[in-house]
Amino acid sequence: MKVAVVIPCRNVAALVPLAIASARDQGIPDMEVIAVDDASDDGTTEALEACARDAGAPVRVITLGSRVGASAARNAGMEATDAEWVQFLDADDALLPGKIRRQLAIAQSANADVVAGGYINRYEDERADEEVLPLAGDPWMALVRTRMGTTSANLFRREAVIGAGGWDKDLRSSQDYELLFRLLKHRSPVAWDPEPGCVVLKRGTGSIS
Repeated sequence: MKVAVVIPCRNVAALVPLAIASARDQGIPDMEVIAVDDASDDGTTEALEACARDAGAPVRVITLGSRVGASAARNAGMEATDAEWVQFLDADDALLPGKIRRQLAIAQSANADVVAGGYINRYEDERADEEVLPLAGDPWMALVRTRMGTTSANLFRREAVIGAGGWDKDLRSSQDYELLFRLLKHRSPVAWDPEPGCVVLKRGTGSIS
């Protein structure tokens, strides 16, 4: 099963190398890493070019001429691949080791279109890390209670996302749960990963979402 990691980037020069490294460290052969630069002006473009020059694990960089927002950037990355599965990874997040491989196995076993996983919130202040696990079982109840993973914690079948209309480029927040709502309306099967799969950095400002 071919996998692509799509990373929307907006002014994250100091953060995106870690996101890319966490994707590369998943150890999945032939996995694509696609970084979509959403008209950054802080050196993100140069940081991505440096990552792309690493011959050991190439990164495809898509540079957008004008700012379009996180959802449109994700759609652009998704449209640039023919991978069966897409890991959407926000540039200020990092995947934990084994995340994608574990969720691919779960998806295959359950014949799912979406694997909802757990994550760890990491705060910029001195608050302790917070582990958030999905509310497995009824996906509608999990959606209502915002316990159906989050963008970087989940894994999506590309055709299912396209069939549901892709990411809504007009939304400024909660894009992941709006997409999950449409996937459930389209009767996409959901599977559950009981382990945290990523670390989510909770920034006060600057998040692409």
